[in-house]
Amino acid sequence: MNTDAKTRLTLKAVGECTMTVKILVCDDDPTFVKKMVELIDRQPKYGSTNISITACSDPAQLNDKLLSGFNIMFLDIDMGQYSGLSIARRVRDLQLNSLLIFVTHYVEFSLEGYEVNAFRYLLKEKLSEKLPIYFKEAMMQFAQKRDALKFTANGEEYVVQYENIVYLESHLRIIHLHTQHPERINEYFYATMEEMEKELSPSGFIRIHKSYLVNMQHIKKLNYDKAQLSDGTILPVSQKKFSEIKLRYMNWKAQQ
Repeated sequence: MNTDAKTRLTLKAVGECTMTVKILVCDDDPTFVKKMVELIDRQPKYGSTNISITACSDPAQLNDKLLSGFNIMFLDIDMGQYSGLSIARRVRDLQLNSLLIFVTHYVEFSLEGYEVNAFRYLLKEKLSEKLPIYFKEAMMQFAQKRDALKFTANGEEYVVQYENIVYLESHLRIIHLHTQHPERINEYFYATMEEMEKELSPSGFIRIHKSYLVNMQHIKKLNYDKAQLSDGTILPVSQKKFSEIKLRYMNWKAQQ
């Protein structure tokens, strides 16, 4: 991995929270990678967004952990054994929601992109013309899914989309995170349930019990003493606060 070509750009408005959009540029031609990174670097940034660009001219280095860290990937299709398509298939096998932009000389590859839900195809001959357009579209698409929980565990920063969280469980100031794709992230971090409730309640989470904060979109059935979630989990519900919990849940459902 060419760490010298890795850049971090920060624009932060007063009072706003930032989010990092992590971009991978992967091509087996180091000169072309440098050109793309420089072109992306010159594009307008959107809102209070951090941009992290990682350049890679050796696709063999892209293990699962590295792949899981990128939001937008520019992948050269024709890289021999480690083609952009094979990397994209692995991304989808890991159930990652990354936006995939294939970079190629050959338009005939476009049909193969359907199987991996490619976001765009970027012809190298039209790089200067089309990249600014596709970059803007990708950033706008990402902004629509930017709501995410950010935390640090074991010295490593994690970003988990709210939509991926099924529920949070609290025990002795340790928050256990239960997600749809648990293999991708650290499963626990230190915080209080009160802090989590304050952050997540405006985004459709409800505290059904002193130890459980649930994403309402994953509630399948809510009874006075228990809730059944989309992954089959059954959690206890505070009977003392059930009327308040039910009212809030019904109000949320009515707005969907």
